[in-house]
Amino acid sequence: MDFDFSAEQYAFRDSIRGFLADRPAATTAPPAAEDAAALRSGLADLGVFSAIVPEEHDGLGLGFVDLALIVEEFGRWLVPPSIIETLTATDVIVAYGSAAQKNRLLGGIAAGRLSLSTAIAEADAGYASESMACILTPGGSTWRLNGAKILVVDAMAADYLLVAVKCGDAPVLLIIERGRAGIRLREHTTFDLGSIYHEATFEDVEIHATDFLGGSENPEALGQLLDAGAVSAATFMTGIAGRVLDTTVDYVKQRNQFGKPIGSFQAIKHKCADMAVAVDSSRSAAYYAAWTLSGEASERSKAVSTAKSFCGDSARFVCNEGTQLHGGMGFTWALGLHLYLRRVKMLEYAYGDANHHRRRVLAEALRALGVGQAVAVASR
Repeated sequence: MDFDFSAEQYAFRDSIRGFLADRPAATTAPPAAEDAAALRSGLADLGVFSAIVPEEHDGLGLGFVDLALIVEEFGRWLVPPSIIETLTATDVIVAYGSAAQKNRLLGGIAAGRLSLSTAIAEADAGYASESMACILTPGGSTWRLNGAKILVVDAMAADYLLVAVKCGDAPVLLIIERGRAGIRLREHTTFDLGSIYHEATFEDVEIHATDFLGGSENPEALGQLLDAGAVSAATFMTGIAGRVLDTTVDYVKQRNQFGKPIGSFQAIKHKCADMAVAVDSSRSAAYYAAWTLSGEASERSKAVSTAKSFCGDSARFVCNEGTQLHGGMGFTWALGLHLYLRRVKMLEYAYGDANHHRRRVLAEALRALGVGQAVAVASR
């Protein structure tokens, strides 16, 4: 059985690679507004935003697995995370949005006119839905939203925010306009110099029934969003690791010491081999996790969490090794290797850090053995 991507999928990847190769290189500052607009427009023309939008909404009707090669390519070129946020939100809207929400949003997303961002993490709760302090309270025919979210990707440029909140005891998703009354945004200063993140504060924001994703409370939608975001982050980090590996291998072939390229030394070969194994293993984990999102795979949660934790560890390892193998210049601002490591460090903690996902894998394994409930009782 052939598990490889099709020729059409590789051609789609190659068209994205050619377009991004002609773009300005990543810098220590977010792209200017006109550059960001040109990037979004170009990707829309290539079909990126329409890829997983159904055909009835002017999309290509593809699945999340078709985006795996594309998101990996985004990692190689450090595409702004706002692009990934829109794709992740689109996946959830397609799966759980109401007919009215799909009609209102998907056409604009496919054409590249609408940008979305997800607001999930909180300062004290992280990504844990059971500890969320962003709460909906009923008030007649409407609700009131109060609370705050952190690390919302480029919220100021988003048209809509997909917000995870607590409604009673259940976590739900709201999709609301970024400029709605009561929403305040404050830009964060973060480790990732090429990206923009905001804190979003909600003060008595009026919420209507039509703002619920799907038109009603649906806790499963948040799980889908977290999984899609984790897979996107894992695949993006795999792209980063692949780019750093290629850059490092090219360097050790050219850098001479004692009259020969340092890449000919056995110790250097061993390091490059370890990096290559890490990248290939990350691809396998990320691709499989993307496939589980496209269907009804029973091991989706385990595959997603395995990919998120493993790809984060691998990308950090490859970035650190790549920096070391470049010698002193690897630590300079001019070379730019630190830009890849900075993005990896942000993505490691996005949609749950490695410890969160390893605990999830352990819980799934124990549940499959029928001992999960006993362990939970014992832990209390």
